[in-house]
Amino acid sequence: MSASGTSLPWDRDNGPCVMAPPHLRDWGERAAAFLSRQGMDRVVAFATSGSSGSPPKAILFTRRALDACARGALDHLHAERGDWCCPLPVWHVGGAMIHLRAALAGTAVHTLHGRWNPHAYADLMKSSGACWSSLVPTQVVDLVSHRLQAPATAGCIIVGGGSLDLETGRKARALGWPVVQSYGMTESGSQLATALPGDPYHTDRLSLLPHWEAATDEGGLLRFQGEGKLCARLLTQPNGEFLLERVDPREWWQTRDLVRLEGRLLTFLRRADRLVKVLGELVDPEAVQDALRRSVPEAVVEAVPHPRAGMELVACGPSAALLEQACREWNAAAPGPQRIRSIMELPIPLTVMGKLDRSRLQALLREQTEKRREV
Repeated sequence: MSASGTSLPWDRDNGPCVMAPPHLRDWGERAAAFLSRQGMDRVVAFATSGSSGSPPKAILFTRRALDACARGALDHLHAERGDWCCPLPVWHVGGAMIHLRAALAGTAVHTLHGRWNPHAYADLMKSSGACWSSLVPTQVVDLVSHRLQAPATAGCIIVGGGSLDLETGRKARALGWPVVQSYGMTESGSQLATALPGDPYHTDRLSLLPHWEAATDEGGLLRFQGEGKLCARLLTQPNGEFLLERVDPREWWQTRDLVRLEGRLLTFLRRADRLVKVLGELVDPEAVQDALRRSVPEAVVEAVPHPRAGMELVACGPSAALLEQACREWNAAAPGPQRIRSIMELPIPLTVMGKLDRSRLQALLREQTEKRREV
């Protein structure tokens, strides 16, 4: 039990603690048993499928590394005082780190139970007087679309798990929600770089947290080093068996993210493995998606196979009318390979964390394509 009264899952016993969503419970139990046999009884493992939707894997940390990540965030935000509000599941690194930060600071955590509800979240922030919280972009979009006012006690809302566009961020600020963009990943124990609460809302030139060092390789891909880095990865092989990949503490961790570094300021550009070839040219679907989201925040741009062009871009979202207008404006000035070739009106599938479920979206697109062919 922490000083704040918050029970941390990895404090329950001395065995490996595998943090996994409910549907991976059996997998988590097998993973914990495997790690114990490997002599890794003191690690904390977070299940993740990664951005590419691969089979379950786990990112492993020492408890000392997680403490370093939590203390780095507290120091960066000057969050030594004030309660936290947690609307994220504790099995996810974003939710777990809320609890650990509060534990180290000796403050309380007020948990939003049940399914995400923007009204319930706003009410909990108000009734609890919480100063600090974390949200994913879709949750901020919900607060803005419902025009929910933030309580005066809200001090900083860390936005992670993806980029929150400038327009929505500024609207959230106008409603009193002090959102700040962060950049990170499970491998960094949540945050690598985060904007400062006192600055106007922005998504670029985010300040590195004090416990991290960052650099780029010759291709512009980010690598980082610090005491909060992962110690190993646990991979699930096709036959269901596990493969443990230990990480040398002296080595820098290499990512697949293209970034720009200016001293200790980081700007995320794109994921290198999301580039696709359309008519022989490399295209970044996320850059096109960012452009559409200036007018349609829910828009998602996906690349699908095309018999002639190789791949083509499809815009997806719950409103075809809004997408059509945004796509007309984009296509009028975009080079041919970057143009949106089709629109599909469908609900965007999300994970329990509110992030895009890319594998489900691709399955829906395949179904829609097959239906069109049948007609």
